[in-house]
Amino acid sequence: MEFILPSYAKVNWGLWLLGKRADGYHEIFTPMQRVSLADTIRIKPSSSLRVETSTGIPQDENFVYRGLLLFEELTGLKPHFEIFIEKNIPVGGGLGGGSSNLATVLRFVNEYFGQPLSEEKLIELLAEVSSDAPSFLCKGVALATGRGERVKCLSLEGFKGLDITLFVPKGISSPTGVIYSKTQPDMFVDRSLTKLLEEELLKGNPLEFFKSVENPLGEIFLELHPHIGEDIDFLQKVCYKKFIVSGSGSSFWTVGSLDKRCFKALDRLKGRYKIFSLVTL
Repeated sequence: MEFILPSYAKVNWGLWLLGKRADGYHEIFTPMQRVSLADTIRIKPSSSLRVETSTGIPQDENFVYRGLLLFEELTGLKPHFEIFIEKNIPVGGGLGGGSSNLATVLRFVNEYFGQPLSEEKLIELLAEVSSDAPSFLCKGVALATGRGERVKCLSLEGFKGLDITLFVPKGISSPTGVIYSKTQPDMFVDRSLTKLLEEELLKGNPLEFFKSVENPLGEIFLELHPHIGEDIDFLQKVCYKKFIVSGSGSSFWTVGSLDKRCFKALDRLKGRYKIFSLVTL
């Protein structure tokens, strides 16, 4: 029997840095929103483990494969499946495609075997492979803290069913490690600010919250790719909208769809972006 699983992308409602940890990671605060852009995962029992993608990611480098090997190590169960991932989420866009694939498959496999891993152990496994993977166990908004592995799943009805418009630069990906390596102490914020941000988030008004959204990682990405920053400035002036970089880039997005005036202005960007009209889930 073959199972077909959607593996959804995310965008970040901003990202704030609290400092650098002793283990070399950064302490972060970021609300992550599931959106309607998704990879399709086909999985069926097999005599061995094989993981392939439509984009040819080497099996040994695939988060899903690495996660399943850890699952076997922890449980003693052999996750022998044939897995094919149809990639629709752009790679290197700050949309969490690989982490979503990991969480989607590991949750399925854990349930398939009768949940040998508790929710806590599953989260630990996911975080060992990818810091932001635990957030993909949530529907709607996941509030990620720590290095991204501590997650609160928030039920915020006002954040569901929103139209958003996503821009993904063609031919440009953003390596997360490089972006984090360029952070500076003056980018760090006090925990008191994150408490206020969480209170504002829990009010459930996405348009109001979006006004306060910031992302220093996005600023670093735009410094490395100034032409994208110029395009964002242009769009903000013409479309009368705020655009924010998702995660560490390369994609950026805004709340709402674009009007005719704004779409006409896109001719100036000369096809440099893939543009997605999405809905928050």
